Amino acid sequence: MSGNIKRNKMNVTYNITSFSPRFFYILFFFSILFFGNAGICKYNEGFALEKAKDYLNKGMYLEAVGMYREVADSSADEDVKARALLYIGRTYSLYLDQYDAALDQFNYILKHYPASLTASDALFSTGTILFEKEEFKGAHKMFAEYISKYPGGIRRQSAEVWADIAKSSISDKKADVKESKEALVEDTMIRVLIGKDKNYADVGADSNIIVYDAFSDKMLFSGNGPVNFSKNVKGIAINRKQSVASSFRIEADSRIIRLDNRHYRGHFTLLAGKKGLSIINHVQINKYLYGVVPREMPHSWAKQALMAQAIAARTYVLYIKGKSYSKPYDVQSTTSSQVYGGYDAEKAASNNAVDLTSGQVMTHKGKLIVAYFHSNSGGHTESPGNVWSADVPYLIGVPDKFCKDNKKGDWEYFLTYDKIRSRLNRYGLSLDNVQGIKVKGRSKSGRALKINVVSQQGISMLTGNNFRIKTDATKLKSTLFQLEKSSEGILFRGKGYGHGVGMSQWGAQKMALEGYNFEDILKHYYHNIKIVSIR
Repeated sequence: MSGNIKRNKMNVTYNITSFSPRFFYILFFFSILFFGNAGICKYNEGFALEKAKDYLNKGMYLEAVGMYREVADSSADEDVKARALLYIGRTYSLYLDQYDAALDQFNYILKHYPASLTASDALFSTGTILFEKEEFKGAHKMFAEYISKYPGGIRRQSAEVWADIAKSSISDKKADVKESKEALVEDTMIRVLIGKDKNYADVGADSNIIVYDAFSDKMLFSGNGPVNFSKNVKGIAINRKQSVASSFRIEADSRIIRLDNRHYRGHFTLLAGKKGLSIINHVQINKYLYGVVPREMPHSWAKQALMAQAIAARTYVLYIKGKSYSKPYDVQSTTSSQVYGGYDAEKAASNNAVDLTSGQVMTHKGKLIVAYFHSNSGGHTESPGNVWSADVPYLIGVPDKFCKDNKKGDWEYFLTYDKIRSRLNRYGLSLDNVQGIKVKGRSKSGRALKINVVSQQGISMLTGNNFRIKTDATKLKSTLFQLEKSSEGILFRGKGYGHGVGMSQWGAQKMALEGYNFEDILKHYYHNIKIVSIR
C-alpha cells in the first residue's frame, strides 16, 4: 500500500517570553526541585526524586512523571506524596503541554491535602495554568484566593500582580498579556552535550582553530591546533597556560571540528563546572540529524523507514529544544535523548532521508509532539500511562502486526533470586532472601503492569517498567514477557525491545518494505497527528 506524500505548510511556534506567569512558574519549579526536598525524604524517596530531576534535565519527561508517581504511591509521608503530585502537575504543564492533566493533579492536592505545605503551591500553580489557557476569570479567582489564604506567602506579590492583569484581561483577551512567539525555522541550531565532567579535552581540526572567551568574545588562540583544555584547581588551562575565562567558544575554518578524535560539524562551547569540563556541539538541525538517523536506525534500511525516522527525530529534538529554558544545551548525545555520532556517523542514505524530509515535523492540535520511539513493539505498542503513569493523547498503544511475527524481537534472560535482590537494593530497596516474583496485571498489549517481589520482608510492589530498568533494561528487553520459575531464579521469555511507546523502528522497516510511505508509518504509530512543514 502506497499513497501520495502530503506536505502541509504552517508555522509551528514555541513561546519565548521574559515576563509572564510561565516565567515565574519555571523559576519556582526549579527552586522547589533543587531546594524543596531537604529534610523531608527517606533515602529511597530522595533517590527517586533525584532520579526524576535527572530525567527532567535530560528531557525524559514521561520517565520523570513515572518516577514522581512512584514516590506518590509509595511514600507514607503526606507532605512528600503531595509534593510528588505537585511535581507531576508541573511536568505535565511545563514540559508536556497537558494543562488539563496538570489541573487534575493540583485539584487533587487541594481536595485531599488542603493542610499540606504543598497546597499553596498547587493553588498558585492553578492560577498560572488558567492564565496560560487565557481563562482569565478563573485565574483571577485563584490568585485572589491565594492572597486571601496565604497573606504571608512567598508568592503573594506575584499573585497580586497577576491577579490585576487577569482582572483587566477578562474583558479584553487582546491585552498585552500574549507571549511573543518565534517561528521554528529550518536552520535552527541544536546544542548537543557531547562531553561531560571531563578533566581534559583535546580539540583539533584540519584547518585553523580559533578560541574565544565566550563572555567577552576576546580571541584567546588562533592556529593549527590541536588545543588542549584541562581543568585544575585554578580553573582552566589552555595548552597548559592558565586562563581567566571559564567559558569558551571554539570554531574551525573548515566547519568540521574534532573532539578526542571524533569529528563534528558546527562549533563547540566549552564550559567549566565543579565536576569538570562540559563540551557542547552547536550544529544546524539537519546536520545534527545526519549524525542521529544512522545511529538510531541502520542506514541500509528502506528509504521510507529512514524518512519516518528523520521526521520523528526532528520533531523530538525541536520539542525538547522548546523546553530547554534553563540549560546550556538542548539534548545529550546518548540514549538519554537521541544517539548522536556527529560527522563520523553520517551515511549517504540517511543524509538523503533527512534532506528529503527537511523541515517536516509532527504536530497534534497545532503543537509539536514529543515523538518517542523504540526498537521493536513485539506486536503491540504501549500507552505511556501503562509505562510511566503519564497519558499523552497522541501516544496510544496500537496493534502492530508488522512486528508480531518478527523473530528479531524474541529474547530470553535468566535472573537468579540473588541478582534480583542485589540489583533492586542498588536503587534504595532493602530486600533479603528474594523468594520469587509475580506479575500483577497486564495491559492490553500484554505487558506486565505491576511486579510483586516476594522476599523475607514481605511483598514489594514495583511497576513493570521500574522492575525492568532496575534489573537491567539491556537484558530484560521489554515488559512483554512470561515467567518460568525455578529454585535458582526466573527465566524471562519475552518479545520486543524498549518501552514500546510511539514508533516501532522494526515495524517502520516492515511497513516500508510492504510499500507504505513515511506518512503511513508515522500515522500508524502516532495518533491523530499531522505532518507539517516549518520552512
